[in-house]
Amino acid sequence: MIITRTPFRMSFFGGGTDYPEHYLKHGGSVLATSINKYCYISCRVLPPFFDHKYRIAYSVIEHAKSVDEIKHPAVRGVLQYLDVSLGLEIH
Repeated sequence: MIITRTPFRMSFFGGGTDYPEHYLKHGGSVLATSINKYCYISCRVLPPFFDHKYRIAYSVIEHAKSVDEIKHPAVRGVLQYLDVSLGLEIH
């Protein structure tokens, strides 16, 4: 099981200028900070005896048999990018 705790970031201005595609061409500045509020994510291998291969829980609970069936765009994109093949439960 993997559990992460990431502080929320508040960007006051220049949030898009920290990408190389932008600042290498136009320059840029960023004023941001983090606060003492956090996003927690847990991920574990899902045992193979379930009817679904992926269980994603956020404000909705999704059960999917393939990565392409996952509705949450960020979760689906990360799992596609990493080419994950084993079943996972993500909260």
